[in-house]
Amino acid sequence: MDLSTLSRQRMRDLIEPYYMLNRVTVGDETSQFARSLATQLNADLLSLPSGTPCLTWTVPDKWVVREAYIETLEGERIADFAWNPLYLNSYSAPFSGILSLSELLEYVSTHPELEDRLIYLNRWQYHKKHTKWGFSIPKSKVDSLQDEHYRVHVDTSFEPGELDVIDWILPGQTKETVFFAAHTCHPGQVNDGVACIAVLVELFQYLQSLPERHYTYRLIVGPEYYAAAAILAHGKDIQHLRYGFYLDMMANALPLSFSRSFSGNSYADRIARSVLAHYDTDQLGAPYRSLYGNDEMFYDGPGFEIPTVCLSRHPYRYYHTDWDNLENCDFDKLEESLAVLKDIVETFETDTIPSRNFEGPLYLTDYNLYIDPKLDQRGYTALQEIQILMNGQRSCLEIAELIGVDFLFVRTFVNELCKHKLVTLKHSNTPTTAIDSSFSTLLLEAIR
Repeated sequence: MDLSTLSRQRMRDLIEPYYMLNRVTVGDETSQFARSLATQLNADLLSLPSGTPCLTWTVPDKWVVREAYIETLEGERIADFAWNPLYLNSYSAPFSGILSLSELLEYVSTHPELEDRLIYLNRWQYHKKHTKWGFSIPKSKVDSLQDEHYRVHVDTSFEPGELDVIDWILPGQTKETVFFAAHTCHPGQVNDGVACIAVLVELFQYLQSLPERHYTYRLIVGPEYYAAAAILAHGKDIQHLRYGFYLDMMANALPLSFSRSFSGNSYADRIARSVLAHYDTDQLGAPYRSLYGNDEMFYDGPGFEIPTVCLSRHPYRYYHTDWDNLENCDFDKLEESLAVLKDIVETFETDTIPSRNFEGPLYLTDYNLYIDPKLDQRGYTALQEIQILMNGQRSCLEIAELIGVDFLFVRTFVNELCKHKLVTLKHSNTPTTAIDSSFSTLLLEAIR
């Protein structure tokens, strides 16, 4: 079995047993997922009891669902939480009674476009008082209801619980930290959370296998909004967070997109833009939080302002529906998402600052680096420009942006020069040696 097949199987094995759980902000099944995964990864778990202040937010009570259904007076079930957690609106309050059809429909939601699908409604989980209840039912089923009365039973309660956040830190040579995040909530859905966690686990196990890392990398996984508030209020080493990437909807068939950080052109934005130029993409640099919008508003928000980019595939037609399921999980795209993340990390790790150890234009033929202008005029000119610009003040990415060529082209040329001791490389004021890369033949192929 090749590495790609193994990776795909591991991601499926993480998604399959957990995606149908009732994963809400605070709940037993959310904790089951987070604690099991933290144990598997040997990662830290930040657990905060209900009522804990997190910035201006407060950890809510645990939502307990024993059973919830709608049935005819003869006992025919119309909707049942046991069939799919999306039938019951998250954080519904308890209720039991018999309602007329017209009364019942006041508590029923349908999808505005997909008449045979369930719609996920989650806004109540952000309320402090829970007095409402409701069900999601396919419109096609609602249209077929003919009985005059229906029995409704919602056996739920709100109890003290714990918010669980996975916080996995892989130390590097510097404490400056790049974090990646996704959410554990959204019951009965794959793209919306759990698939993103699966691909991030693969990324961090890859990072863990590296012999050394320049940056420190941090995986933050927990319920949306509340996980970010909890980490920023109660997590350790927050002062070292420099850049962030939030993942959403990474396992559907759409092209990749990213929405900018609030500043719009941070180092994280520039790296995302550089890497995604090599992939099938849609929106490269949509406005801040304009795609799905999630925990960026905490990390990149007031008082922290940590540039945070959202990576996603947008707009997903099955967003917040029961069709966001394992059957519609595109594992080819999930593998592509993993490749993108590895390229982002590789750019962070290898974007060194070159200082030339020579004067005058290099006689490139002696180093087998000459590009014939008759074959590649732009490549020929770029090599001259790179030599001028690598004066110890600009990184390879900055040089690539200034002259309008690919980062990999610049980096490969610089690394070849480093082999001949023609340049000195530094990374965050730390001297380094030339960095081997899977792209190391890029420039040499152009030369040949």
